[in-house]
Amino acid sequence: MVGGTLRDIRAEVRSLSCPDGDYEVLCGRSGTAPSATSGLSFPDRHAAGEAAELASEYRSVLRRYDPAAPYCDPLVHEASSSQIPPLATDAGDRRTRFTSFCHDVAGAVFESLSESGHREVESAAMETYLTLAEVVGDEDDYCLTMVWSLMSEMDVRLSADEQTAVVEQAASVFASERTPNPVGATLRNLESVGFLDGYTVRPLTGGESARSTAGEAARRWEVTFGDYALAERTGRIPTLPIAVDLLTRTPTRCVEFIDGEALSDARWRLRLQVSPEIPSDGLVSVDVAENRWLHDSGVTPSQENRE
Repeated sequence: MVGGTLRDIRAEVRSLSCPDGDYEVLCGRSGTAPSATSGLSFPDRHAAGEAAELASEYRSVLRRYDPAAPYCDPLVHEASSSQIPPLATDAGDRRTRFTSFCHDVAGAVFESLSESGHREVESAAMETYLTLAEVVGDEDDYCLTMVWSLMSEMDVRLSADEQTAVVEQAASVFASERTPNPVGATLRNLESVGFLDGYTVRPLTGGESARSTAGEAARRWEVTFGDYALAERTGRIPTLPIAVDLLTRTPTRCVEFIDGEALSDARWRLRLQVSPEIPSDGLVSVDVAENRWLHDSGVTPSQENRE
């Protein structure tokens, strides 16, 4: 299975790594570490070179199922605290970042499903993807179809606790990126890769949240965003890619997506909280409030006000 293959490659990369190594592997196009070498350093140039080859192999596994999977051009660099400038700067870069982001999420989730023993979910997700890929008109959409297939099968085949365990394990393969505003950083990243557009972040007080029993350490937000790549009008909104990214920025805390709402034909609202006390929840999808915009994608708030 694809998850087992990806997991084996990552394990081999990790066997080459060491804490505080002098070398790292970065993508020559983006200046960031490929998924397979995220957060890792290597003792010498030879080990880093082997890891770079394995990082290419990791992406090649995904390319078997999606020919549009971008090449990451992994290069060996001396370890540095500063980011390496990307080599590519043309207008097509955003699409490359979008595709890479989708494959990073999908690859990590496939690995996690395999690690957790959910082979039937892994198989079902791949079968769903391959079926949908036959009718998807644009190969550039294959990567998003892969993420959607994983989300869909996890939603119906795994319990809430199993979903949480799989997504938390998937997020753990990426380097942690602590930040004072993890929610804002996640939305900024998703906007930069073209997964959403035009977001807002508003902190909530205890009285504004449905989970007001949380301890003082809990932090709650209401976020809105437009043009969400995984937007659905089925009564739930997929949260999987947001959750994976956000969990990398909150490694010692739990993330709970509380609820969502369609605000217009292209805009959505989510409420969520980060807390050390309340278990993570809603990491695959979350209920959306019933309203006219959920089912009528042609109606906007301004149109309703004129009625």
